[in-house]
Amino acid sequence: MSESSSKLAVRRAVVVGAFGGIGAATVSRLTAEGWDVVAMDLPQAASAHSAASQVLAVDVADPASIAQAFGALALRVAAHGPIDLLAICSGIVDTEKVALVTLAHWQHMLATNLTGPFLCCQHSYPLLRDGGRIVLLGSLSGRTGGVLTGAAYAATKGGIESLAKSMAQELAPRGITVNVIAPGAIETPMLRAHTAERKQGMAAATPLKRLGQPDEIAGAVVYLASADAGFITGTVMHINGGIRMD
Repeated sequence: MSESSSKLAVRRAVVVGAFGGIGAATVSRLTAEGWDVVAMDLPQAASAHSAASQVLAVDVADPASIAQAFGALALRVAAHGPIDLLAICSGIVDTEKVALVTLAHWQHMLATNLTGPFLCCQHSYPLLRDGGRIVLLGSLSGRTGGVLTGAAYAATKGGIESLAKSMAQELAPRGITVNVIAPGAIETPMLRAHTAERKQGMAAATPLKRLGQPDEIAGAVVYLASADAGFITGTVMHINGGIRMD
């Protein structure tokens, strides 16, 4: 096998937010299925996993940090080959309603949940192979406006859906698909923003009567990255236990 053929044979993924609940499950699932995974996360999380050679520090709320991380990634791509999958699993949640949202809070939520993912995607354009995949993490809140989550969080997740649809159209000539996974309540550290009583209420309101698990979202990422999903783009995959059906 030639060197160029060998590069093409290896499936390469980048997971942003790789050490959170859904991100960690996604890294684990991709690795188990033979993907070569570069993990990106906040500097403190990245330093805790510094023994791994495939870890890059990034603060998605900081454009300079994103540029630096993707600059380092570009060097890896030059040496090993293009990216097959960019999965953005980073994000923060809030529960503040509009009347209580300060401008600083609003700007921080947008920087972390919308502008950061936008910049990661933008930087990835020249690094993705034709026929590659981008998967973004939305939320049920992006459609409902946030029943239990805050207004800023809901706005960012609605923005993620629109961003994905725009990119899906732009990248279609290259055969690159762009999709969103919109989870309902998933059993991750992010749910710490809610009380135990509220989490019990989430489970009770869900037709399947439970919270989702991170590996169930990771499985959807892997599916959207597979050849079987090659004709799916610009879509939002709802994984919410049936709490919203449309």
